[in-house]
Amino acid sequence: MALNNILIIEDDAFHATILSRLLKSLTSANIAVASNGQEGLDAISLATPDLIFCDLYMPDMDGVEFLRHFSDINISPDVVLTSSVSKDVQDSVIDMAISYGIRNISQLPKPVSKAGLADTLAHLCDTVFSPTIEVQPTGISEQEVRHALLHDEFEPYFQGHYCAKNHRLIGAEALVRWQHSHLGLLTPDKFLPVVFAGGLSYALSCKMLRVSLEAAAQWHRLGQKIQIAINVSPSDMEHEDFADKVLQAIEQARFPANKLTLEVTEVEITHDLGRALDNMTRLRMRGVTISIDDFGTGYSSISQLINSPFSELKIDRLFIERMSDSQKHFSALQCMINLGKSLDLKLVAEGIETPIQAKMMAKLGCDVLQGYYFNKPLSSKDFIQNALNQKQPETIK
Repeated sequence: MALNNILIIEDDAFHATILSRLLKSLTSANIAVASNGQEGLDAISLATPDLIFCDLYMPDMDGVEFLRHFSDINISPDVVLTSSVSKDVQDSVIDMAISYGIRNISQLPKPVSKAGLADTLAHLCDTVFSPTIEVQPTGISEQEVRHALLHDEFEPYFQGHYCAKNHRLIGAEALVRWQHSHLGLLTPDKFLPVVFAGGLSYALSCKMLRVSLEAAAQWHRLGQKIQIAINVSPSDMEHEDFADKVLQAIEQARFPANKLTLEVTEVEITHDLGRALDNMTRLRMRGVTISIDDFGTGYSSISQLINSPFSELKIDRLFIERMSDSQKHFSALQCMINLGKSLDLKLVAEGIETPIQAKMMAKLGCDVLQGYYFNKPLSSKDFIQNALNQKQPETIK
């Protein structure tokens, strides 16, 4: 991440001056200072910051209110909270910010030290979000999405699933990408809002199901008989013909049903639970694994988890990210793992980015690990080539 403009939002002149001087000793960025949230918003309108340091307790507009208004602005700089309020309050503010869509947020406790600030800057500058796929398109239309569906421009990229005990490749999740004719390779956040708004989610899910199974069937013929996981939404499950379409795709690809996992995201409410259970049960009877995805962040109740035919529970990456700095998140993580084990569910942890996280999740009892620590999402060709070469990530020891 290049640091050209930094914004400090801090009402205490002494702390603002110290932070500004420390930043000037560590970076060559332009530094602007605002004394409250409103002044911070005004500063953003004049120059887009790459990094924001924000206090919480300030007069007029405090940091919490600033973050609420900031989330409506179409920019995404990193945000670092610098506050003396208690850590549990800061944790709640971070959760609130994430719910508003502010993903790149962290905290740096006061008083700020040069060493602590240097570590924060080093972490931010070393963070790479796949520049080859992080294109910033504008104005994608529903017509373009429909054209892409008709011309097979959507394709699966695969990220490995690894045994928590020995880090052996045992499966892969299919993640949708759009090979746009002008904008290059696009990630879902660039086009899914248009897909959902246009009522095209089911068509995209069916397309991904077909092409992902075709790729996985080819891997099986090459001797890599691994599990394939494909994402579907609860609204997909409510379609009367959903189970039939899945079974038809399995038959056409000549793929074993017991090697398919359907990951049902938890973040959407199921309006027709009866129809969803109908489809899930029919698929489970034929050997398909049904996984509840992003568990802990959505609307599912424990009774729904018990009464639905899930055989796998996938823990949301948020709890992995926060387990080392938030006792609440770590405790919640332990509860979810214990719940899953007591219900005899396979446990999958996503978002594994460090060896410490991999070791901890294995120790806590997770069965399967997934994340950039092992590999980034790859095209079908690159993924199977790595698997055939038995190429393990350099970070795995």
